[in-house]
Amino acid sequence: MQARLIAYPPDDAAVVRLVPAHARLRIGRVGECDLVLDHASVSRAHAELRGDDGQWRLVDLGSKNGSHVDGVRIKDAPLLRACWLRFGDVYCEFIPLTDAQAATDALKHRAHRHAATAHTVRIEKLTRLGDLLDASLRAVLELAQCERGFVLFEEGGRLMVRASLSLTPEALAAQAFSGSVGAVRRALDHRRIVVANDIGQEAWLASRDSVVAAGLSALVCVPLLEDGRVLGAIYADRITRGAAITTLDLELLQAFAENASVWIAARRTSEQLEALEDAAEWSQIVAAHTRRSP
Repeated sequence: MQARLIAYPPDDAAVVRLVPAHARLRIGRVGECDLVLDHASVSRAHAELRGDDGQWRLVDLGSKNGSHVDGVRIKDAPLLRACWLRFGDVYCEFIPLTDAQAATDALKHRAHRHAATAHTVRIEKLTRLGDLLDASLRAVLELAQCERGFVLFEEGGRLMVRASLSLTPEALAAQAFSGSVGAVRRALDHRRIVVANDIGQEAWLASRDSVVAAGLSALVCVPLLEDGRVLGAIYADRITRGAAITTLDLELLQAFAENASVWIAARRTSEQLEALEDAAEWSQIVAAHTRRSP
C-alpha cells in the first residue's frame, strides 16, 4: 500500500511526498535525505519511513529531539492507520493510500496544473486593468483554495485596494484583519510569497489577538513584481479548514504571479498612454485662447 506524507514546516508551504509501497523514505535536515526538513529541531538524519511486508513502520535514527507518533515518542513503531508524526518541532500527516486513492490524487494534481494554465491564458485576453486585477485575485483564490482576498496596487507611490472578494476596504481596516497586514508586509519586504498553513503554530501570527479573533486558518500573500519593482500584492485567506497550501501550489502561484505581473504592468502603461491621448495639452489651450482674443 502506498502512503502520502505531508510535512508542515513552520512559516512555509506544506511538502507532500507520495511514497510507493516497499519504499524507504529518509527524513532529515540535510540534502541527502529523501524528505528535507530544514529546521533546527530536526537532526541531519532524523528518521526513516519504511514499507515492509505490506505494513508501514517509522524508525527513529537516533535523533536528538526524537520522533513521535500521535504525540508518543518512539524508536520503532508500526503505522497502522492515518496519524500525526512529529520530527523535532515539525509536524507531518501520514495517510496510507489504496491504489485508487493514489490515482485520484494524481488526477487532482494534473487538474490543478491545468487550472493554473487556464488562468494564465484568461488574463492575457483581458484589456482593462480593473478586469485583470479582479481575474488575478480570483485565480490566486482558486489556486490556494482560499475564500476571500484583495489586491493591493501601487498608484502614485501609495498601495491602494483595487479589487476584493468577501472583504471590503472598510473591513480591511478593522482590527480583526491585522494578521493580513503582517503577511503583506512580509511579502513586500522580502519580495517573496508568504504562506501560513497552521496560523496557530506561527509565532509571528499566533501572538496577535486580532488573528485569533478573526479565526484565520490559512493565508497566502503573493507579491507582484516587475524587474524587482513592486507593483502590489495579492492576499488571500480562509477561515474554514481545508487542504494544505503545498509546495506545488507555491510553484503554480509563483508562475502565475510572474505572468500576471507582466500583463498588469503592460495594461497600466497602456491605460496611462490612453489617458495622455485624451488629455488636452495646456500650451495648446493657451494658443487657442490667444488666437480667439481680439
